[in-house]
Amino acid sequence: MIDDTNYADCLALYNFDHVDKIKGKESFSYIFNDNINYIRSLYNRGKIRNVTYDTIQKTILCGFIYLGYDLFVCPHCGNESIVPHKCHSKLCTSCGTKEAKLRAAHISSIALDARHRHIVFTIPKHYL
Repeated sequence: MIDDTNYADCLALYNFDHVDKIKGKESFSYIFNDNINYIRSLYNRGKIRNVTYDTIQKTILCGFIYLGYDLFVCPHCGNESIVPHKCHSKLCTSCGTKEAKLRAAHISSIALDARHRHIVFTIPKHYL
């Protein structure tokens, strides 16, 4: 669980416009961030499980140094590059897309290479 009181550790969190500018208004992180006070109130009343609340927090913080980062330094010129960690959540628009593509590739690799037909049987209305 991410501690709400330690958000001050990440300077990017003081300005929540970063979610709007970087990820766009269509992302889940924007929606969660826009309604974080309501989500916190639901969590405090016991309406949201710990896992769900933690996933929402990670989705908001995806791509920022609060979740951790890797520091790469060039041995020749000394330039530093910080790569923030991702949330790896299915709710996240960037991480979830990657996981869905990996899952689809795995399923297609183990599926039989055969033609198939999909048939849906229904019961006529007068039998119900």
